[in-house]
Amino acid sequence: MEYLNSLADPIKSIDEKNIQYLNVLNHPSLVFGNPFNTDKVNFCKYTPEVEKEMIQFGRVVNNSMIYHKTASCGCRIRFKTTSRRLVFKVELKRGYNYKNMVTWNSSGLDIHLVSKDGKYQHKQLIAPQEGYRLYADQIYIPPNSSVCIFLPSYDTIEQMYIGIERGSRIGKFRYPKDKRSPIIFYGNDITQGASATRSGNAFPNIVSRQMNQDIINFSTTMCCRGTIKAAEMIGNLECDSIVIDYSRNASDLDYFKDTHEAFYRKIRQMHPDKKIIIMTSAVFNKSKKYESFDDVIYQTYNNAKKRGENTYILNQKDLFNGDEYDLAAIDGGGYTDYAMFRVADKICELLKS
Repeated sequence: MEYLNSLADPIKSIDEKNIQYLNVLNHPSLVFGNPFNTDKVNFCKYTPEVEKEMIQFGRVVNNSMIYHKTASCGCRIRFKTTSRRLVFKVELKRGYNYKNMVTWNSSGLDIHLVSKDGKYQHKQLIAPQEGYRLYADQIYIPPNSSVCIFLPSYDTIEQMYIGIERGSRIGKFRYPKDKRSPIIFYGNDITQGASATRSGNAFPNIVSRQMNQDIINFSTTMCCRGTIKAAEMIGNLECDSIVIDYSRNASDLDYFKDTHEAFYRKIRQMHPDKKIIIMTSAVFNKSKKYESFDDVIYQTYNNAKKRGENTYILNQKDLFNGDEYDLAAIDGGGYTDYAMFRVADKICELLKS
């Protein structure tokens, strides 16, 4: 890896003579995970109405939305290419790390090769050291490869170029026809990716790999508040299914009681037949802190089942034994890879049921 002052700088450690560059942000057909892309890639996945709703929760929450709304969590670059060499030139928004998170996750490119039968093989991880925002790197791949790159969970890509060998081709790599309708995730900092070792190991991205299916991840740290505008935003999108991971960002129990079922029912009103998975609160230790929140979640679920709705519940506490808590969480706010995979496996099981 070489660090740059500008992406226009020649790369000293990489031979660029035979390389032609593609400006990724000018090719939205190669970028998946944002329903609001137009002729340019736009990593902001929220409508202005949803952004404005965060003002009522105070300066810290609103600033989190302002700063993190363009994070590329859940977004992927997918393409087919005949090139044997790929050169990456990237400019990130943030040059320093996040608490309890490695840069491989917050700011890394998690690169996979995809076989003809939809199986993903991890190829390489590219991420800058802390303190750097602009960099270049290269990898070698077999010719005629299908590539899927899981983008940073917390950082924002300001500029990105992919270089291929001159005379080679790069083209679209869509999901199978029956997997193009996305699974929508709505959640908190864990759903955004905290604190996996790399971006591809956030549980929504694991689900995308295991199902070989498109996803949209509406998750921003501190901003999962179960607001009506967020429910309407989700309700207005065509999708395959929906996963709701709303609990721990609620202001307090009374607010949660007022909003959880109302949030679910607004989405259900707009998606009367879609499968919806409701997740209980996350597991960090033996604390009963969120037990009352889970009672509210179960009430929402039980009422939905009484109405005969296509709704499932995922109890995260049932996924782990008491002696596994040290394996599941790194602190009171982030899951390890072990927990991410356990949650993803259960979501896939429910999606297939």
